[in-house]
Amino acid sequence: MKKLKLVKGLSYTTKGFSCVKAVPFDAEDSLSEKLLKTGRFEEISEPALNVEATEKTLSADDIARMKKDELIAVAAEHGVDIEGCKNNDERAERIQGALGLVSFVKMGMED
Repeated sequence: MKKLKLVKGLSYTTKGFSCVKAVPFDAEDSLSEKLLKTGRFEEISEPALNVEATEKTLSADDIARMKKDELIAVAAEHGVDIEGCKNNDERAERIQGALGLVSFVKMGMED
């Protein structure tokens, strides 16, 4: 088992696996080897970040600029259900709300 983190790109998704940039994760040795060969990951020795620390590194603007695959990876990482979202705006709003990144003042002014 190795601890890795994505260092190139905002997210990485492949069949049965997804991650977001700078969020450490544990991976089996065989998967670690494949990921390291892509040149997008590095092995680290620090402990994995908890969800609270990860949420603070993402801003609402970061999420709003993400592409579909990146939004899916962030949602999976944080356990956010984005089923039924029809577009990236809806996905981003649902993730922002689940992570507490939505301004309630702004929401109250929208129709």
